[in-house]
Amino acid sequence: MTEKNYEKIQKSRFPRQVTLDEKISKIFISVGIPPHIKGYSYLREGIKLAVNTPDVINNITKKLYPMIGEKYSTSPSKVERAIRHAIEVAWSRGRIGNINELFGVQTYLTGEKPTNGEFIALIADKMLLEGA
Repeated sequence: MTEKNYEKIQKSRFPRQVTLDEKISKIFISVGIPPHIKGYSYLREGIKLAVNTPDVINNITKKLYPMIGEKYSTSPSKVERAIRHAIEVAWSRGRIGNINELFGVQTYLTGEKPTNGEFIALIADKMLLEGA
């Protein structure tokens, strides 16, 4: 058996695990958050932090935004604004039905927009429930 054949057999037996980044990106695309805006990266980082360190969700202003800002060499207020903008873009695109479908319940109505913390907590909780 050649090395290539062995690798093919291993890949077919053990399919590649979908990473947390991929799961989050899939959600963002389905709800309409475009990947080219800064808030996309900041949101993804915030959700990963919330999944790995759940207590940050209770201290968004004091812990989460500064941690993201440090990673991306920016201020916590710019992080907050970029995340808010990303959520606003998603809501303006009108894909609220996708969010409701994603969670299996009507989480938001057309006029309602979640806060940064609500959005991060909602997706982080979904990731935790799916075993991220």
